[in-house]
Amino acid sequence: MHCTQCGSLNEAEARFCAECGTKLVSGIQQSQQQANHEQAATVETAATAGGSNEYVEKGKVISRQFFFAFAKEALKGPMVASRKVTGADMINGIIAHVLFALLLPLFSYFTAKNFSSGFITIPFGATVVQPFIYLLIYLAIYTAVVFGVAKLMKSNVTFVEVMSRFGVFNVLPAAVLLVAVIFSLISATAFSMFLFGVALLLFVASSLAVIFSVKEDNVSGGIDVYYGLIIANIALVIIFAIIGDSIVGNLIDDLENSFYGF
Repeated sequence: MHCTQCGSLNEAEARFCAECGTKLVSGIQQSQQQANHEQAATVETAATAGGSNEYVEKGKVISRQFFFAFAKEALKGPMVASRKVTGADMINGIIAHVLFALLLPLFSYFTAKNFSSGFITIPFGATVVQPFIYLLIYLAIYTAVVFGVAKLMKSNVTFVEVMSRFGVFNVLPAAVLLVAVIFSLISATAFSMFLFGVALLLFVASSLAVIFSVKEDNVSGGIDVYYGLIIANIALVIIFAIIGDSIVGNLIDDLENSFYGF
């Protein structure tokens, strides 16, 4: 048996090398160790693949739940669907908000590219990424405002339920925006702009409808829905003005820099 350290030849039964004293490993032991390493690597690879497959399956389940259950019911009857949601619909509500917040600036980006005809470089970050983040912040703040109004109306709803109900109403505006983006991609500018306007009107209607959704008929006391709508409208205008001014200001700066070559 050869020593793996110095290469000296030793007796078959020797446990240590006669030259350097290194512990000797027989061929059988080496084969067993190699087999153990290979088995461990196989198990690790299988576990990794199993974890990846698990995430893929979870993604498929979430997609089916959103498109074939949550969105379908929201399009069929938004008010009825909004009153049926629970805290378990949180992910579906988040998906609806994310889609709306992403599709709106995407439409603006593709429409701006159509109008620029390649003469002006439209910055993707200032046109899509920044507005997307700002819109998510806006939706979160407005949800908090509606939650506060719900508490003033003595409604027994949680923040997650308010967010999910708002997500139900945002499904229709997001669907119209998706169609508008598709028509913008094929340069049907006039019709896509019309759909964009419809989507904005639907979003305003959704922002107001969620107030009626959180009002519970079997609960007495609290402020009237009318005053809840006034509070929500004031908050809607203020938040939108602040965030809109920031978005427009950044976009104008980036367009000027792009135009002058900075």
